[in-house]
Amino acid sequence: MEQKGISKLDLKRQNRLQILRVVHENGAISRVDIASQLQLTRAAVTIITNEMIAEGVLQELGEAPVELDKLQKGRRKILIGINATNKFALGATISEGYVSVGLSTLDAEVLDKAMMPIGENTTAQEILDFIISSCKDMIANSCLSKNKILGLGVGVMPSMWSLMRIRIREGALHCKRVVDPLTKALELPVLCANAVGMLALATQDHRTHEGQRFNHVLLSMGEQLNAAVLNQNNLMPNYDIHTDLVERIIIRPGGKSCPGYPDGSVKAELSEHVLMESLKEAYSQETMPYLYNATGGDRERITDELFNDAYVHGDKGVQEIAHYTLDTLAVLVNNLSCAHYANKIVLHNCKMNEYCFDYFKGKLAELLGQEDVNDMVEFSRADGRYSFLAGCALAIYELFYIKGGL
Repeated sequence: MEQKGISKLDLKRQNRLQILRVVHENGAISRVDIASQLQLTRAAVTIITNEMIAEGVLQELGEAPVELDKLQKGRRKILIGINATNKFALGATISEGYVSVGLSTLDAEVLDKAMMPIGENTTAQEILDFIISSCKDMIANSCLSKNKILGLGVGVMPSMWSLMRIRIREGALHCKRVVDPLTKALELPVLCANAVGMLALATQDHRTHEGQRFNHVLLSMGEQLNAAVLNQNNLMPNYDIHTDLVERIIIRPGGKSCPGYPDGSVKAELSEHVLMESLKEAYSQETMPYLYNATGGDRERITDELFNDAYVHGDKGVQEIAHYTLDTLAVLVNNLSCAHYANKIVLHNCKMNEYCFDYFKGKLAELLGQEDVNDMVEFSRADGRYSFLAGCALAIYELFYIKGGL
């Protein structure tokens, strides 16, 4: 009769994974506190962590600081943490308009980065060639041997799946056309996934939550809008092919139209071209004097930067359009926050200036019924040339944490 069960190696990997998770979420933590959180014996945790320290996966950080109101007898706790330079991760993210490549430590400290703009005529092969040459240069420049590199994580925004020939089959992403040539050229493990979920992982900040597990939503702006949800620090199941469903949410009933979407949907109201078309339609010297002069009377020269400048300079027409868009965005963020009990909302690829951001936060606070939302909503730290951190997060998660550092 066939016997089924968990192998000793699987059990060991699972215990190590759980320990790494607790250490990652808490930062510096003692073996006693790890045992308490995981409901393991202190002896078991000591054996496992000592082995991981010997391997260089974990490191001792010294004694815990004294808390005068909790003085205790005996030896003080020894804190341990992840050895961030035990391994390194390469990451690449392919977004609308650019591809970003970089090298990071296990705690996402950036060691190197490169970026290439993507135009209408850029081919998939040119993108892959840039990723390959950048990764090889970074490995050489950092003087790292390949056994110190976990691998390469590649995050691809859904709007770029067609170009990179990524397909959805049987409810899953198939990235063979990305993974195979990169694996062959770099001779390293290569993983590929929807960049939106990886950006959510890359923008977590456990330090502000003192080790507590929490809900986190990342909203990626642009011509296509996407959202990914971390529930209790874990990506929601089946996120990878559904991040663009946020575009179907109705946020202004009976509002603007977009073929294939409900009237007043996120797609119809907040897509990048919608804002630009609204500006062009209302464009005049009377209501937008600063923008009109800055563009020389040519509406085709309007840019995000000039739009923000015109807002600050008080162009009435620009401010009206901005406030309509920001009011609508606040409704969407409020809905996402309430639906997912989110402790944090991260805006990725969001090009508003600080004045627009202050207005937006004020509207969001009104909707949520609270005075301050500064600790709740923030811009993504993995924007632009740092978006490769999404790829690094994928490599670190799959090739370090899931494997228990083995």
